[in-house]
Amino acid sequence: MAGITRAVLLLSTCAWLAPGAAAPGGELNLGQIAGTGWRAQGLGLSWAWHADGALQLELRIAEVRLEQPALRLDDVRVRCPRLQLQDGAYLCPAAELWLAAAPAEYQATPASFAYRPGEAAWELELRGLRHCGGRLDGHFAGDAQGWRAELAASDLAADCLATTWSPELPIVPGSGARASGTATLAAAARALTLEFVLDGNGVGFDRADGGLAGEGLALRLRGRLSQDPAGRRGEAELAVTAGALYLEPWLFDVADGALRLELAGSWPLAGPLEIERLQFSQGDAYRAAGSMRLDPAAPWPPQALRLGWESAELPLLYRTLLQPWLIGTVLDDLQPGGRLSGELAYRDGDWQARVRPEAVSLLDGRGRFALSGLDGELAWGSRAGPASRLDWDGGHLLRLALGAGEARFRLAAGRLELLAPLRLPLVDGALAVARLQVDGLGGTAPVAELAATLEPVSLQALSVAFGWPPMAGTLAGELPGLRLAERTLSVDGTLRVAAFDGEVSIDGLQLERMLGPLPVLRAEVQVDDLDLELLTRTFTIGRIEGRLAGRIDGLLLQDWRPVRFDAVLQTPADDRSRHRISQRAIDSLSSLGGLSGALSRSALRFFDDFGYARLGLRCRLRGAVCELDGVEPAATGYYLVKGGGLPRIDVIGHVRRVDWAELVERLQQAMQAPGPVVR
Repeated sequence: MAGITRAVLLLSTCAWLAPGAAAPGGELNLGQIAGTGWRAQGLGLSWAWHADGALQLELRIAEVRLEQPALRLDDVRVRCPRLQLQDGAYLCPAAELWLAAAPAEYQATPASFAYRPGEAAWELELRGLRHCGGRLDGHFAGDAQGWRAELAASDLAADCLATTWSPELPIVPGSGARASGTATLAAAARALTLEFVLDGNGVGFDRADGGLAGEGLALRLRGRLSQDPAGRRGEAELAVTAGALYLEPWLFDVADGALRLELAGSWPLAGPLEIERLQFSQGDAYRAAGSMRLDPAAPWPPQALRLGWESAELPLLYRTLLQPWLIGTVLDDLQPGGRLSGELAYRDGDWQARVRPEAVSLLDGRGRFALSGLDGELAWGSRAGPASRLDWDGGHLLRLALGAGEARFRLAAGRLELLAPLRLPLVDGALAVARLQVDGLGGTAPVAELAATLEPVSLQALSVAFGWPPMAGTLAGELPGLRLAERTLSVDGTLRVAAFDGEVSIDGLQLERMLGPLPVLRAEVQVDDLDLELLTRTFTIGRIEGRLAGRIDGLLLQDWRPVRFDAVLQTPADDRSRHRISQRAIDSLSSLGGLSGALSRSALRFFDDFGYARLGLRCRLRGAVCELDGVEPAATGYYLVKGGGLPRIDVIGHVRRVDWAELVERLQQAMQAPGPVVR
């Protein structure tokens, strides 16, 4: 303070000297002055007398430094054309401040200042400092106890601000974004406080790694921060009212609702950061509130977290926050409805979560499944917690109607275990699940195992669901071991289809990506003692009496289309039933073997039906080609129907290789065509 003392003595002397006393002008080196949190060094004072006796002063400061926030100004000059002495204070109401306000030129800014030696107090006011295409106004004051700075900014270019003061900010250059605001920074008695309001319009930014971006944002950030020897405290509120914000993996469209984030907490000089109030919302669609404690040196995962949330608009919550995490799963294209609420608690690696659906509906965008009226509570955590309960009104799976049901289960440490038998109504039957266990939930390769019974489902109801011709019979079976692992469903047991007074057995059933892209199905199929009259009545290819048996080995379907199998369907060796075949049925079988219309061109067209000894068809499918054969070789081909009794007829096929799609088309045409014309 020695420099200040010398300056005060000099100014006091100059102020009382008359110009006639021939007091000369001069310069004085003042050294440095300092207060709490600030320092100015390289001070120099020069003075001169005007002809009318007024005193002119110029103060030069080589460097001004603030400790917090860290700020340095170089080559600052304050010029006072006429110094006034009033009540022991030195005043200059019409001063000029010269400083390099990058990126602008070295400029003069209207200012006023005052110095009160008795209080070691100073005050400086700036008006209209040009900076980044806008205007800055400020009021600064200090004394031996501390200092205070008030700053107002109007219509500044955001990209210029970032380049000048914080080059690490990824503000998009040339975006036209503007910023305004106020800030008050004060230091006294070893305490520092900052209060601020910042408004931005048209803000755009894009981080180099693409994980953070914004476009056309209108925002307001306001807050208060303080620090003293005990630690730091602060609160802040961010409101975004226009534009779009991307925070990987979430994209927020503010047109759906304004974004609001509120934080309040404390940070001791040695210890964790305590966020006592944490709130986030988007309009009225969803909101979350809680608290968090974290280590600033390693902020994630936090040491503790409590969060409660609710959503009044499930579609927006799903689209914005949930769907990005579900890409690549069967839940990545939903049309949801209803409400969700829940809580999450985490502490030192232990976590517990609860989710409560309320009248939730889920509709798959590709029509694969749907669920309606979902209610209950799902509890999940790193250790065993309360039981979960979910109930629903109905839905569908792959066009199969699902009835109302209720599930009781427990979720803990990546495992789901059924606590009570589950009966899931399916079309006009049900799937009765006695045991269900899923391990690895939350990981990349969960494994599910269940034991269930498929209660009889009528083939007539299945026919309606899938648009098939009406069929009689039922589908049922015991599933003692069903396993889902690596997206593949494997059935340990036999599915039995009671149909057409016989039975179809399905073994070794495997289904990959059932609800995903390009599903794959593998199975071994056994056909036993079907009644051909019931079968042909259903598929309208003409009437055939007798029984049918056979097998389909190595069945492989891709995207529900057959690409490989070895099939043989024929009259059983022990069949003692009546064997008759109608004219239309003969024509239908002839079309499969390449002899379409054979009956209508023969002399046997005068008979309504014929006897036969055996009939059958073999198909070896590889890719798109089916290799055909019959019940036994013939002199020029193979028997599709080998005659027996009177009147007798043989149907002989000659085509050995046929395009599978063409074969299916022939069969469909045979089902749609009228019977052969008898002439």
